[in-house]
Amino acid sequence: MIFSRAFSFVSLLTVFLTFTFVAANPITFTEPRSDISFGKRQSNADIQSILTDLQSQVGGILPQIDALVSGGNASDDTVTPLINQLTSALNDSASSLSGLSSSSSSKRQSNDDIANLVAGIITDITNSLDGLLGQAASIPTLGALLSGVDISLNQVLVGLETLLAGVLNLVATLLVDVAGLLRSLAFGLTLASLGL
Repeated sequence: MIFSRAFSFVSLLTVFLTFTFVAANPITFTEPRSDISFGKRQSNADIQSILTDLQSQVGGILPQIDALVSGGNASDDTVTPLINQLTSALNDSASSLSGLSSSSSSKRQSNDDIANLVAGIITDITNSLDGLLGQAASIPTLGALLSGVDISLNQVLVGLETLLAGVLNLVATLLVDVAGLLRSLAFGLTLASLGL
């Protein structure tokens, strides 16, 4: 009987000391730190915003190229700065896309909207640059310039596919009629990414 009372006393003392220790040293859960970034989670709205910005930039460059072609004024001196601006805009968009991290949740409707946006951008670029092929004799560096556009455009497509797996299949479906122009511009990387 003395043993059971001693055991009860030790048990009670253990519980009391444990409670006292826990009360004196409570566990605190820290709030997540906002100054640490583990990669920005993307949403389709982020992607669409980047592509809308690209469309706006491209929309400012391509009419100038079209005007040079229609006026017969396309030359290395006039075309090179514009194509360099186009390449830079594509590179900036590819960089912005690579700054986003992929997400497994996306809506089919949003993917369709993004595919339509990308297909429109590619169609506009292809149509304007195709006009330069008729004046290639006055633009000796045209092949190198077009190669740069192809590389940059491909980087945008690769970044897009990384974020939204399968979206390039939608884009390719929309660009079946433009595939011939892409071939005439020797946009091999873009064609390969789209599977055309």
